[in-house]
Amino acid sequence: MTLLPRLLACAALIALAPTAASAQHAPAPAAATTAEVIAAARKRVADIYVIPETGAKLDAALAAAEAKGTFNGLEGDALAAKVNEVMHGVTKDGHLGMRYDPQRAAILAANPPSDDDDDGGELPASFQRDIVVANGGVTKLEVLPGNIRYLDYRGFMWGTPAAKDAMATAAQFLRGGDAVIIDLRRNGGGDAAAVSALASYFLPPDTELMRFESRGNPGTVSKTSAVPFTLADRPVYVLTSKGTFSAAEEFSDHVSAFKFGTLVGETTGGGGFNNTFVPLPGGYVMSISYGRAVHMVTGKDWEQVGIAPAIAVPADQALLRAQAEATTALAAKAPEDERDTDARLAAFYRAQLTPVDPGMPLTAYAGTYGPRTIAVDASGALTTAREGAPPVKLIAVGADSFVPETVPQQTFRFIREGGTIVAVESDLPGRPAQRSPKG
Repeated sequence: MTLLPRLLACAALIALAPTAASAQHAPAPAAATTAEVIAAARKRVADIYVIPETGAKLDAALAAAEAKGTFNGLEGDALAAKVNEVMHGVTKDGHLGMRYDPQRAAILAANPPSDDDDDGGELPASFQRDIVVANGGVTKLEVLPGNIRYLDYRGFMWGTPAAKDAMATAAQFLRGGDAVIIDLRRNGGGDAAAVSALASYFLPPDTELMRFESRGNPGTVSKTSAVPFTLADRPVYVLTSKGTFSAAEEFSDHVSAFKFGTLVGETTGGGGFNNTFVPLPGGYVMSISYGRAVHMVTGKDWEQVGIAPAIAVPADQALLRAQAEATTALAAKAPEDERDTDARLAAFYRAQLTPVDPGMPLTAYAGTYGPRTIAVDASGALTTAREGAPPVKLIAVGADSFVPETVPQQTFRFIREGGTIVAVESDLPGRPAQRSPKG
């Protein structure tokens, strides 16, 4: 195998700050002139870039800039920034770029590929350590109201037992939910093998996913594998943003093309090429797109186009919208004794997305109701508090009806007589309402 697939497994790691292990084992880079750096960069883009014509244009643009003296006197981050400016004048490819990173450059140079090793061999120790520190990209697992299981996944990391264990643990956690939300809004990509592994929990074994083409190579096809259980038997929502990129976009494409879930958020970043990282003289690292990922269902890639969500909302509203959609779907199919809870949760989430007019000024609801005090705080929000406890914000969900944001299953219904609030009734699903007169 060549260097290219070997380093694809490390794609999500290059942006991380070097670990102590990286710094300890990375020798200082050999000095290099600006001319040597530019010459190496030109050769790499000309030889590797996935579209030969674009590779030739990149080579020519760098040569022309050098001839004009564009790079004179620059070094380190300044030189890398100027090289990127020139290259991005040719193509907006988000995978293409150079950075000054002596530790990573040394690690890449010290770990050449093995021509007879199909999986690229063992990752460098510092990269393995990065995967452990990042928990394989699994940043957060949380049980949300309504037994929605939430995964915040920030990197498709693979190639080590730690990465596989992290995904298996996450999948087992999600298995316990009535609905699943996978948050990819801050996921910049990673390893295609991790995408196939996660997709395996939603699709049958041996499902063909992507064809990865490269220059002179018609491509290899990725497939799902057998896993102990499926997660496709419940509502699934995947959150996206403009920051969802590369391998995270591949998974988003599977969600859309195979229809095992619903994308919620923004159109993704548009990084449809496969990249590799190569060391350059002087401690520089270059990311170069060497291949193209083509979906086996659509026959398309998403380069500079992105994957459009089924439900388009600003990224910062995507989680609330997914919770509203999930609880609505659960309420429609829930047993009678659970339906009310899910319906209340759905109303609560939708009210946060689209504020509801309760019918009266908030000050009309303020007052003392038995042991409870309803007040309007300095921010203008209606709150409830029992003696000795901190106030909790109330969210309007209907005419004279509010829900405490900390217990969204509970409802406060204010009682009017002659246009004046005289009492409040609070209840929880399956429990009788408690009425408290206004003092």
